[in-house]
Formats: sequence, C-alpha cells, structure tokens
Amino acid sequence: MSVNHITRTQIIIRDQAVPLVARVNRRAKRLILKVDPIAGEILVTSPSKRAVPEAIAFAKERIDWIASQLDENLKARPFVEGMKAPFKGVSHTILRQGGPRAPIEVDLEYLPVIRVGGEAAHLNRRLVDWMKRQARSELSQRADHYCRVLGKERRAIRIGDTRTKWGSCTSDGALAFSWRLVMAPIEVLDYVAAHECVHLIHMNHSLAFWRKVNDLGVDARAAETWLNKNGSQLFSYGTPLRDGSPARL
Repeated sequence: MSVNHITRTQIIIRDQAVPLVARVNRRAKRLILKVDPIAGEILVTSPSKRAVPEAIAFAKERIDWIASQLDENLKARPFVEGMKAPFKGVSHTILRQGGPRAPIEVDLEYLPVIRVGGEAAHLNRRLVDWMKRQARSELSQRADHYCRVLGKERRAIRIGDTRTKWGSCTSDGALAFSWRLVMAPIEVLDYVAAHECVHLIHMNHSLAFWRKVNDLGVDARAAETWLNKNGSQLFSYGTPLRDGSPARL
C-alpha cells in the first residue's frame, strides 16, 4: 500500500481516548476502517487528503462497532513476572529468577514454568528475544525435515512478527514465519512449516498443493481450525503497552 499522508488524532470510546490514524492511499477506491486491538488504535484509509475529514467522521459514526472490536482479551499483554503464557501449546507461569546473564529455562518437573533472570523492566524483551530464537530453531528443524522429504532446497529462514500471515515462501525459496508460532501447539507449528515448504513446489493453493500437504502427514484442517480460533490471541503476548502504563496480570 502506498501511503503518502498520515493524520493522527483521537476519538472517545467507552470514555477513553483511543488513537486514530488516518492514512491517505491514492489506490484506495473507498474509505477503509480497521481496528488493531493489540495496539489499541483505529486505522482509517482515505483515497485522498481532501477526504481525510470524511474518513475521521466515518470512524466516529461507527463507535459501537469499534468498541466491539477492542476486545479486552486481545489487548497488549507484555510478559511480566507471575503471568501465564503459552509455549509450545502449554500454559507456563513466568518466574523471575537469576541474574541478567542467567539463561532462560523451561521447567516441566512440577508445574510448567519459564524462569527469566534479570530486572523486571527487561523481562518482556528478554523473553520475546528468547522465544524468537526458539521459533527459529523449531521452524528450521521442521523446514529442513520437509525439504528433505520433498527433495527441495530452501534459502534463508526469516523470523518476523507479521500479523497478516503465519508463514510465507518466495519464488526463490526464502521462507518466513511468525515467531509467535512457538506459542502454538507443536503440531500447528509443524503444519505451517510443511505448508510453506510445499510452496517450494506449488506457488499456489491448488488441489495438487493440498494433496502434497496431505502426503506429508500433517493435519491441515485441525491446525487451520486452531489458528482461526486461537491465533489472534497469540498476538497480544509480548506486546509492550504503547502508553507506558505498567502491565497488570
């Protein structure tokens, strides 16, 4: 999307000021309204700078719908000591133990816990960075496995934080995945890795593509169902609060 003008303002939702970002995209054919519940902001796109006031009014006319989209369960939830967070599909309690150089550890002996050292102010960043490394390791292993089965070679794997796709594959064989997959059940991560590796053969979602995915032995339907039901919640974890207010359990 080619955006060449941005206006920032606020509108009142449930007696609270919520950021509203109005963008101009000359390719847009109409006003487009979106809500980002994780960031807690409203995005409205206008086809011209002249139509920006109309776009803002358009958003204000839909306050009830916007309020319904700003679901409490989808607001940013930075990792903090004592909270529960998913890792490989299992809810873990986050404990702060050890110094800033202590390795992050997963302990499943009694109750599932993740031990993170260092200061509380750095816990979220440390745990997000660690989960990204875990995601790279898990997804690289699964991608290498499926590439061997398919007789294909991949290029570099990129770990990012896109909210539009769980994974992608370029025509030259580069794979990209969301680090948040490491919070999903391992069979879901496994499916996404298989899905993108099959794109090394079929750059589409044809019947031949889905037959090849099925041949790899992953349960595409179950994984897609899980992601459709639970995937949006994964985007709230590890996301810093934008207003700087303290995180709460």
